[in-house]
Amino acid sequence: MKNSTLIGLGVGMVVVSLVGFVSYKKMQLEDLVKQLEFKVSNISNFNLTFKDIAMDLHLKALNPTSETLYINTGFIKAKILRVYHKKTNKLLAFTNLDTNTIDIPSGGVYNFTPIHIKIPLLTSGELLLNQLITKSELQKDFTKDLAFELEVTGLGKRSVIKF
Repeated sequence: MKNSTLIGLGVGMVVVSLVGFVSYKKMQLEDLVKQLEFKVSNISNFNLTFKDIAMDLHLKALNPTSETLYINTGFIKAKILRVYHKKTNKLLAFTNLDTNTIDIPSGGVYNFTPIHIKIPLLTSGELLLNQLITKSELQKDFTKDLAFELEVTGLGKRSVIKF
């Protein structure tokens, strides 16, 4: 065989191995992210106007698994985190993470950058009224009413992980 053929085969094997590795890591990431628990750690910059309620929501992700969630590669990137109201499926907030470095040890916590939420006053009144009607007391952890989407890219492919 010629040297160019051997080099071509070697490069091809490296590319196939790299794609397989990234696919495996992406699948592992999806499984782990689905098990994360999200909690509100703080609410700041609360502002009420006649149009809307605005606030900065500080979220943290808890890793209850025995595995460490560690992303430190240019191949897999956490792009956007979106927050929805579960019952109405309304988008409440999103934040551009645009990071390829996330480290949540087993049993550990990751604090996201604050997410600015702006909810129209009518929508927030509707959410509060629904909660008062369906619950005898206000729910202490309203994150149970929220749904999350994490947009991840790997080798140019975009996937959305819902949890």
